[in-house]
Amino acid sequence: MPAAQASQLTPKGERTREHILDTALSLFIEHGYEAATMREIAAAADYSLGLTYRYFARKEDLVLALYWRTAEEQEAYMRSLPPAPIADRFAAAMQSKIAQIAPYRDAFGALFGAALTPNSGVAVLGDQTSGIRERMGRSFYDLVLSSTDAPRERQARHLSTVLYALHLALLLFWLHDHSPDQRATADLIKLARDSLALVRPVLRVPPVSKALARLARAIEPVFGGAL
Repeated sequence: MPAAQASQLTPKGERTREHILDTALSLFIEHGYEAATMREIAAAADYSLGLTYRYFARKEDLVLALYWRTAEEQEAYMRSLPPAPIADRFAAAMQSKIAQIAPYRDAFGALFGAALTPNSGVAVLGDQTSGIRERMGRSFYDLVLSSTDAPRERQARHLSTVLYALHLALLLFWLHDHSPDQRATADLIKLARDSLALVRPVLRVPPVSKALARLARAIEPVFGGAL
């Protein structure tokens, strides 16, 4: 069920959909994504297979629903951020994102192989998830452009593409971070914040501005393209 159709569900339908999704995530953790079947998911949720298929036509749709759920939560938080420098807003967005997806950490771990396989239907950077990347790309663009130290529009577009890629890299690091309370990830976010604070004032310098543009153009075919 596409996200647009899911938003039109009745409250009861939404509860049913969320229960199926939560059940599937538990099975992905327990058995692995590839091993879990739709029949097992339906049985564990105590629904018929037909009803389960009414909400999720494919197993991949369950994973895409998880992606959409976390993206919508992050988008809402980023819109609520008060005016502040880009560096501080990016760090706040990353801290919030990790707090939001922490309950799904084991599920993302179970999905790791499929999520990083280019031809997988649930690849984080695949065709099936292009809509999510576009939505989040716009969110990062709005975060940059509405900051107190926002650069010119073109630089804002370039910087938002780089920050979106950086946020995915930080999430990947967090997923593998086994330090106490994921302290290494927290330190890395602080380093990213401090580095952004140092770089932002020199973005107006032509060589730096050109380097940012080159970096954005290099990664845009994979991470961007929505702006």
